[in-house]
Amino acid sequence: MQKQWDIANSNPLSTSLLCLEHGISFDEKGKIMVAFNQIMRKKKFEDLEVADFRQALEEVTPVAKDFADSVVVAFIKAYARNHIAELVPFARTLD
Repeated sequence: MQKQWDIANSNPLSTSLLCLEHGISFDEKGKIMVAFNQIMRKKKFEDLEVADFRQALEEVTPVAKDFADSVVVAFIKAYARNHIAELVPFARTLD
């Protein structure tokens, strides 16, 4: 049986809850959205990589340096689902 935390990270429903669970402030939550949007504008779909989003998270908040890849993927999925529609196709490749 998976831990509740693992299930929440594999299918995050809320960016607010995800941020709260990982110690990210409301201000940082907004900065992450801006950083993710910038990645989407600068890169072609076929050039997107999870590492791009990890780097953006780490630039916004120091706690992200300790995130497992699954947590970074959870952030990508949560922002795609709730804030950045253009991110949805990439998020779907991460299942």
